[in-house]
Amino acid sequence: MKNYMKKSCITAVALLTLSLAQAQDRTFNFFEPNGSITTAKELSEDLSYSLAYIDHRADDVVWAHVVYSIVDLRDTRNLQVAFPTDPDTQYKNLFRLLTNAVTAKTPVYYANEAGISPFFNASNRVAAEKLSDVFFIETDVAGAQYIDPLFTYDQAKDSLGISNRIYDRFSRRINKYLLQKVYYFDKHLSRFNTKIIGIAPIVTEPAAFAGADDDDQAGNASAQELKNTLKESVLCWFLYDELKPHLSNQLIYQVSNAAQRMSYHEYFTKKMYSDYLIGDNNLFKRLYSSNEEMTIPQLKISIAELSEELVEIESGVWSF
Repeated sequence: MKNYMKKSCITAVALLTLSLAQAQDRTFNFFEPNGSITTAKELSEDLSYSLAYIDHRADDVVWAHVVYSIVDLRDTRNLQVAFPTDPDTQYKNLFRLLTNAVTAKTPVYYANEAGISPFFNASNRVAAEKLSDVFFIETDVAGAQYIDPLFTYDQAKDSLGISNRIYDRFSRRINKYLLQKVYYFDKHLSRFNTKIIGIAPIVTEPAAFAGADDDDQAGNASAQELKNTLKESVLCWFLYDELKPHLSNQLIYQVSNAAQRMSYHEYFTKKMYSDYLIGDNNLFKRLYSSNEEMTIPQLKISIAELSEELVEIESGVWSF
């Protein structure tokens, strides 16, 4: 009996030692031996904020609404997305992350020529050899127009590369992103959630996109002008879930605290960016306009409609 207890104690000590050794293996120093800050891939994966997938049943989602919003990189609250602009071994801005994802064969979808709603299906996917139809710059040389593609496609190797010659010129045109998001209420979890469905780079700087912090002359476009400008400015669409592997493994630039580790996925999931709504997925596909004011009767009607929707949601939550 004593020998058995002795062997059990030895086994327990061995297991504890092994467990401690494994725990120590997962501990990283903040600084590398050469004095630089640790950029271990394992550390990035540990802190990549990967959420558990929840399969929301259609019967449980009693209310949902799709909206469109603009993330303006000129807003100081979004500087983490815009920087660094120069090549960096540890950090990448959002457009550099997207271009790297394209070279890694992440699907790219054509923009909707008739509106802004994206179509995430195989028929609307941009083929690798057709990316030059989407990502290009027109160069004027001695009065002649030349097309410079951002991506180079090697058909023999079936591989994509980035043209560093025009990358800086192209990336400077991207100062806004269009998000398609859905807000929904799950009665089973009794939670109100939001999810980004798609991300689209915007390549122009029309006054119609001006936010509340812009000049007084900006933001005076009508809803139809805003819609027309969006159709011309949306470069392409990316499906957020197809970008998630890249977003989860890439640390975002920290403006004032280098000790904080945050991935792009955590940044977007926790809604740490600043954006402003420009429209929703309404029946008439109308976008919001800054020069269209709502009258008191219209406001009362909207409040009444919203109250009815909330009553329906509450009834659905407590019905059996």
